[in-house]
Amino acid sequence: MRKLIRRALKSLDRLDHDRLHSLVQELVKDNDQLEIVLSSIPGGVLVTGRDNRVIMINNPARRLLPLNTKDPMDLLVWEVIASEGIASYVKTALDEDRGAPMLDFPIQWRDRSIILSCGVLALVDRGSIVGSMIYVEDATEYRAENARLKRAESLASLTTLAAGVAHEIKNPLASMSIHLQLLRRQLNKKDEISLHLGESLDVLEEEIERLNNIVSDYLFAVRPQDARPMRANLNELIRELVQFLRYEMEEARVRVLPVLSASIPPIPLDEGAMKRALLNLIKNAIIAMPNGGELKLETRKEQDSIIIIVSDTGEGIPEELQGKVFEPFFTTRDTGSGLGLTVVYKVIKEHGGDLQMDSHPDRGSTFQITLPIPQIERKLISGGTI
Repeated sequence: MRKLIRRALKSLDRLDHDRLHSLVQELVKDNDQLEIVLSSIPGGVLVTGRDNRVIMINNPARRLLPLNTKDPMDLLVWEVIASEGIASYVKTALDEDRGAPMLDFPIQWRDRSIILSCGVLALVDRGSIVGSMIYVEDATEYRAENARLKRAESLASLTTLAAGVAHEIKNPLASMSIHLQLLRRQLNKKDEISLHLGESLDVLEEEIERLNNIVSDYLFAVRPQDARPMRANLNELIRELVQFLRYEMEEARVRVLPVLSASIPPIPLDEGAMKRALLNLIKNAIIAMPNGGELKLETRKEQDSIIIIVSDTGEGIPEELQGKVFEPFFTTRDTGSGLGLTVVYKVIKEHGGDLQMDSHPDRGSTFQITLPIPQIERKLISGGTI
């Protein structure tokens, strides 16, 4: 078709009306077919000319990319892209007359957090660059699945990593704790030496307790749980945790905002494990607000699931670290085992649920737990027979 058009252009002044009309129809047909093909591609495509102005855009690109205008045609491509990160990436590649490999960009778009993967390809004709193609796709689910697989692999590695080592550590810790108690009983004098030794014993006991907590977290993370779920009320469980932590939250100047839906049904839970998971999330939220703030605890029912949201107004997590927070032993604090969120993830997965995080530096973090409502509970809610 391309050769036919070139031959027709050379003899354009000699073409009769019918032949010219037929040629235009062929061009329109080919153009329509090209638009159908481009719009059928799952990824977004923007094509620019040599002057970097948009000459073509498919429907997926309009849907995926945050655009500054409804009609981007004939405008500089980086000026029509509303995401500063993507616009800068595209402009740098086009200014340097080169392509650019696919790169992920976490963005806020239409009230949700997504990951767009974007790449730039130079369009070459007869050895010269005649334009560029920007390709973009929604990589949110793919990256989330990769992160889930990575977390599952990490948990599997932890399980195979001899839990017996933790037992061997726990035994001497218990022995040390007993002997420290015996020493403290013998130091009942009020002289200067006894006072000095008493201070040292305080430090030793604190460190033993810290090590014991680390070992306990480790054992909980790697040991298969013999769960015996019983029907429990999540709202009541959350209220108990708030009551348990009320003095700690008052001291930290953290205000609790409970939004607990009365419509959520009791579901089978390992109460001890679920309490531990929620306790870890709430304590992390308190630590993330060193100057005080608001802690939102919400429950609601959505179709066949119960949603639990733990949200804070704290420091948030830097974007480059967000993919690591569920990895074992990863922590941004000077103290702690780095197993808290690993334990949370493990507990939620053992309940057949899912855990998602949304965090913004200086604006806080939100953890959303999704727990399935068993079929028997759904029947009870709907008034059906069992």
